[in-house]
Amino acid sequence: MSNEHKKRLESRLEWEGFIETKIKSDGNCQFSSLADQLFRCPEYHEKVRERIVKQLKTCPKIYREFVEMDSSKKRANDLPKDYSEYVKNMSKSGVWGDSVTLQAAADTLNEQVFAIMQFGVKIVVITSEKEVPSMEIVPKSLTLERVVYLSHLVGVHYNSIYLKGSETDTAPMELPGKSKNKSENDKETQGRNENDKHKNNEKKKNDRSK
Repeated sequence: MSNEHKKRLESRLEWEGFIETKIKSDGNCQFSSLADQLFRCPEYHEKVRERIVKQLKTCPKIYREFVEMDSSKKRANDLPKDYSEYVKNMSKSGVWGDSVTLQAAADTLNEQVFAIMQFGVKIVVITSEKEVPSMEIVPKSLTLERVVYLSHLVGVHYNSIYLKGSETDTAPMELPGKSKNKSENDKETQGRNENDKHKNNEKKKNDRSK
């Protein structure tokens, strides 16, 4: 990739007021960037990939036509044209995400990310393409819970990006299965104790009034 693409992307990010969170270049950058946007935890990329692959498996009619292209059209990274092989390959760590996985991510990732109820997210990508400065991937559902932002050095790498000063504006989702920390447990215990105390006081008042 030429320096021209890098400079173009840097210029666009600066113009739009974005700063990049650098993501590890290990083949998982698209999924890691999504994990950073959703959970502030790039290391959670495996679970994000798992959820996207599940969406691809569950709804083949939506995505199959974008994968099984005419044999004369070569897909990026020589990914398999057969849909089942494509999905199987995409489930492997280190396999690059593409426009199909971005659409599946938009359709399925949300605040109920591992629940049945799904509303989707809008994904905005700032690119290094000369003719396509940015693109939006919109979910099938019109109910948008949140917007995530990525940068894309085309054919090379994705990063997670934030508008300057907005890094803490949107609270990250809680990691599914994450145990609550001590302070959270203490707050819950305190709340239960106060509730029990209130009930006991009410009971005493009722007893005195009899």
